[in-house]
Amino acid sequence: MKLGRSLELFLTAKRGELVSEKTVAYYEYWTKDFFRYAVTVQGAYDWDSIRAEHIQSYLAMLGTERKVRSATVHDAYRAVKALNRWLFKQSYIPSCVIDKVQAPKQEKIIPRTFTIKEIQAMYGACSKTSFAGVRDKTMLTLLLSSGIRKSELAGILSEDVDLEQGHIKVYGKGNKQRLLPLAHKAKKALEEYNRLKACKIFPIRSKYYFVNNKGAKLNNSSMDSIFKRIKERSGIQGAKVSCHTWRHTFAKSYLLNGGDVFSLQRLLGHSDLSTTKRYLNLNTKEIQTQYDKFNPLDNMDWVF
Repeated sequence: MKLGRSLELFLTAKRGELVSEKTVAYYEYWTKDFFRYAVTVQGAYDWDSIRAEHIQSYLAMLGTERKVRSATVHDAYRAVKALNRWLFKQSYIPSCVIDKVQAPKQEKIIPRTFTIKEIQAMYGACSKTSFAGVRDKTMLTLLLSSGIRKSELAGILSEDVDLEQGHIKVYGKGNKQRLLPLAHKAKKALEEYNRLKACKIFPIRSKYYFVNNKGAKLNNSSMDSIFKRIKERSGIQGAKVSCHTWRHTFAKSYLLNGGDVFSLQRLLGHSDLSTTKRYLNLNTKEIQTQYDKFNPLDNMDWVF
């Protein structure tokens, strides 16, 4: 099967599975990149000509010549792997050559999380009287209590916020729905935002819960501007202020406070537990804190 044709079939199938366009773009970018390498360097125009050494050579080139990070090399590997295995499963090709390629090693990176002082500074950067300030503080509260993604936060519908039942419906990757419980303080923040939103007269009426001053949905650009403004006003240095860092902060705090990785997987909307396990990487100080709280000897008063 020709390389280009195989990609067309694969991407069509993924769109049929309602995979997000961001994921489709990821598959397309890396597989096309591999195809260009296979054609120009290896002279391989179809899957019958692709060998394990071609894929290994491509991955090595990414690290040595392009000098991309190990995580990026692994991204390329996963994209080619997904395509190759799909083609084999659908009987478009007779063998799965990627199974002969060892997955590239990834350096373990402990995700950056916000400190308590940084969180306090960001809360302090939100106006307590303006609509935008209360909205921003409410979004931060929801992020800290749930760790939802930026697209999920922006995509919340007004009808999906149920304060009486104490949960909120979000739409994750592949448009998968999940219900998230609301913390008591999060409910209070949402109630305050609701009151202010109800009093404001918008020129536009949107079905979305978080809106701008005109009443329209917050897009990616406006969300990025909000976090940029919060960072500038809070005086935070070094840390990236984004929904993703808040997501890391929620996940790490959840585990440090005694939450289990299985319920965290459900809360974050991860389909693979291995993705959630990244948050189990603790630094030395965090390990010491956990040890002091949970080591069996110091928690058995009867021993001495």
